[in-house]
Amino acid sequence: MNIDPALLSPVSALFGALIGGGTSLIAAIYTQRGQHRLQRVAGEVAKREAVYADFVIHASNLLLRAYTNDEIVLSGDEQRLMGLINRMRFFAPRNVVATAEAALRAIIEISLKPSIELRQLATQALSRSLDDPLLAFSLVCRADLDSVHRTVA
Repeated sequence: MNIDPALLSPVSALFGALIGGGTSLIAAIYTQRGQHRLQRVAGEVAKREAVYADFVIHASNLLLRAYTNDEIVLSGDEQRLMGLINRMRFFAPRNVVATAEAALRAIIEISLKPSIELRQLATQALSRSLDDPLLAFSLVCRADLDSVHRTVA
């Protein structure tokens, strides 16, 4: 088999260009897929953080009212909490939803007890003898967000 030396140089250049172009194309596809995955994870984290934060804000309002008021009044925060719990059911792990439901039950139980004065509530909070039904929810949410972050690493 004889190879014409005049063809060797252009054929080598063509193969080199094909290999270099193919490598660049594969690298671009790989980079694009990685960026798309990072964007998806960032969007998922942002969505979860927003729902979890809304739950904590509305539950905190209800909790303070439950401690300081004897009468039970529907303020709209109750509906928002139920809506947020139902929204969590779409994407959150079962332990997050269960902890949110437990926090809502604890708030309802507190609202059924006699109210305490704001000064006494502050004293108990400072001495850490006050139960915080949102603490467990916050910890479970933090673990969930950490697990979503770990899917990228």
